[in-house]
Amino acid sequence: MRILLAALLMGAAFLLAIADWQATLGQGYAYRLRSIDQALAGVWPGWHARFVEGWQLHGFLLWDPVGAFLMALPLALVLAAMAMLLWVSRARR
Repeated sequence: MRILLAALLMGAAFLLAIADWQATLGQGYAYRLRSIDQALAGVWPGWHARFVEGWQLHGFLLWDPVGAFLMALPLALVLAAMAMLLWVSRARR
C-alpha cells in the first residue's frame, strides 16, 4: 500500500511539473514551479483568501517567517518529497 501511495504522489508531482513547464515556457517565461499558495488560490479562491487572512490575523505559525515560507514551497517538490519519504521509511525485509 505504501508503494502505491508513493507512486501516486510521485506521479502527481511529475504531472504538476509538466503542467508548470508547459504553462511557463509556452508563455515565454522562465520555468517556474507553482507554489502551494498559487495552487490553492487557483482551485479555491474564496476559501484561500479567508484561510490566509485568518492565518495572518491570528499569528498561527508566525505568518511572516514560517507561514509565508511554507505557502511559497513548490507543490510538485513537496509531493515528490512526501513520496520519497514514504518510500524510504517503508519496512525492510
